[in-house]
Amino acid sequence: MKKIIYTLLIGFIIIIGAYSCKESQIEDLKLPDPAGKSITGEGIVVGNVTMDNQFVKVPFKISLSGMAEEAFQVGLTLNNDTVTQLINNGGLTNAVLMPSAAVEYPNVINVAYGTDNAEGIAIVRRSVLERYLGKKVVFALKLSAPGKGNKIASGKSTILVVINTSDLLKQSDVHYLTFQGGGIYTVVQGPNYQVGPAGVTIPLIISLDNAPTTAFNVKIKDNIDTIATLLSAGTLINAIHLAAKDFTLDTLVRFNTGASSATVRLSIPWPVFDANIVANKKFAFALSLSDNTNHVIHPTKGKVIVVVDPSVNLDNNSPIIGNGTGLIAKYYTDTQLAPDDGRAPTTTRIDAEINFAGDDWPKNAGVSFDNFASRWSGEFLAPVRGDYIFYQTTWDDGSRLFINGKAIIDDYTTQWSQPGRKATIRLERGIKYRIEVHHRENVGGQEAKLEYEVPSAGITGKRVIPKTQLFPTP
Repeated sequence: MKKIIYTLLIGFIIIIGAYSCKESQIEDLKLPDPAGKSITGEGIVVGNVTMDNQFVKVPFKISLSGMAEEAFQVGLTLNNDTVTQLINNGGLTNAVLMPSAAVEYPNVINVAYGTDNAEGIAIVRRSVLERYLGKKVVFALKLSAPGKGNKIASGKSTILVVINTSDLLKQSDVHYLTFQGGGIYTVVQGPNYQVGPAGVTIPLIISLDNAPTTAFNVKIKDNIDTIATLLSAGTLINAIHLAAKDFTLDTLVRFNTGASSATVRLSIPWPVFDANIVANKKFAFALSLSDNTNHVIHPTKGKVIVVVDPSVNLDNNSPIIGNGTGLIAKYYTDTQLAPDDGRAPTTTRIDAEINFAGDDWPKNAGVSFDNFASRWSGEFLAPVRGDYIFYQTTWDDGSRLFINGKAIIDDYTTQWSQPGRKATIRLERGIKYRIEVHHRENVGGQEAKLEYEVPSAGITGKRVIPKTQLFPTP
């Protein structure tokens, strides 16, 4: 049988005496030699090695120069210095030292009365062998402090165990931890994230190859420098890495016992998307697995570049509150501009809202109480996505409303407060639309209130458009 695990005894070749016993002659039986015995180690045979999904059990043996006259114990400790020295001086090639935490062994070996040998079992974590697949993994046990007057044979206190991983495992046996969708994982508007009132949560799945084991942990690192490098190389274009305050990321994930996968959550608040509307840049993160307490991180699939496209923000319909200051208002006295005669305005100013009623309004604008006209122009920032209903029903007298140059309300007559002066138009959240509003005052009272609602987005009941959504763009 081909050996895959073997023991080297440092300093000496074991010389084992030959003993014979004739079953038919009782007189040949002898009592144990009362003198102290010399102790050394024996080889480990491959047939006795067992391996399951988590551990490899490695039996080892010690032998005595004669039968023990009474039971006693022999101490055991790890001897990493010997292994390190052998690797450094070339005595062991293609070999690595077994991490101390990865091997369990008994503190003592119990030697029974009347026996000339004893056994122990070292338990090695399989994940270490998988991690160093293709190499020899080595550890050494040192015999010490035998009881009852026995002694360790000179120069034979160390048992060297060499495990050739290639003989035990093949590549497909490795319990690899991988990011699903590794490489560059682009998140666009669609089903691969969860939408909530606060923002989006992107689930990133970590998978475990082969049969699951007991619970363990793995950490997740966000490598900012990697994004800078990818941008510099042109691998990523039009992307930024968010500041730490602008997102949350699970940095420690636990695999439960028997679990083949676990989820990392990357969450980005809606206001962060909104703040990036004008720049329209992608959000990029370079994530990698590290510090796993079990199994092996895949050398390439244990990393992922997550790129979040701005289109994800289309699923955000929380109201955007702008920083507008109002619309450019132009007032014309002694004319109702029907038709427009091209005259210069009497007064030009910024009106925060179109929300006027009573005689103070034309007085403050420097125009006559009757026979005047008003025009407002600028941009309207749509706070949500949906079907907008605009109203000029509280309006004395004639009215017009243009969105991106198209008249959606056009009743420039001498009638006031007409219930039909409303229109519905589909607008997208976060888009600024050109807006122009006309008012005509004939005689009598004066009133102008530009109102809206978006029932499909939960904005119900007529309300005056606030200045935050109005911008005095020429």
